[in-house]
Amino acid sequence: MFRARLHPPVPVRPELIYQRQRQSPDRLNNSQRRTYDLLRSTLISTGRSMFLVERELTDALSASRNTVRAVLQQLAREGLVSRGTKNGTRATGCLLLRIDELSPIAQMANEPSMRVEARTLECRSLGCPPMVRDRLQLPTGWTVLMIESLVLQNDAPLGLAVNYIALTEEQADDFTLAEPDVVLFLERNLGVRIGTSSTTVGAITADDETAELVGIEFGAPLIWLEDLIEDENGQPRALSQLRLRSDRIAFSANARRVA
Repeated sequence: MFRARLHPPVPVRPELIYQRQRQSPDRLNNSQRRTYDLLRSTLISTGRSMFLVERELTDALSASRNTVRAVLQQLAREGLVSRGTKNGTRATGCLLLRIDELSPIAQMANEPSMRVEARTLECRSLGCPPMVRDRLQLPTGWTVLMIESLVLQNDAPLGLAVNYIALTEEQADDFTLAEPDVVLFLERNLGVRIGTSSTTVGAITADDETAELVGIEFGAPLIWLEDLIEDENGQPRALSQLRLRSDRIAFSANARRVA
């Protein structure tokens, strides 16, 4: 008796699925995804609040009115655009951070109407935890000060910052917390001359506590930013970790082709 062999289904390549589902566009850029990327990058790079008119955007983006409207709705959900019957549609502005520069939190603001600050949630001595000790390469007798703060943009929660600061034996006995910003704390409170910083950027999701503090949903995407800050002699002086709302932050840097 003849039995036909059953062959496993061959997976369809993603680009073929895209071509099959794609409708013939009547404009140059009628993709909601591409229109979103173009408009979002423009709003971020300009760094200022502005009125957005659908008719003008359809011409500027070569997209249909329905596509532009859907993109504006998505940007409004992310907080980059505000929409109202009386005030119209307006860009609210976004923080554009220089990833290749180390600066105080207050200097994150890239336009005069934007204010960024840190408010202390907790500050205490941790002694010398082994994992932090190893990351900071602490000499014998040094201890760690932990400062956790809420980062706000125009009084609205933007993220959380946790700083592990290395203190010498003398500094551990004599310091006052007058500044939750790690850069200013090192310079003003400890008299440290900052040298270089090693930066790592990643993506995480919000846990219950973070979601409540920042005012977002559990599991919402966050940008995780870590700086290992050294003094001018190459001694690590702080491990700074930030959790920032991914819908309110963008990064910028200058790069060049390497041989």
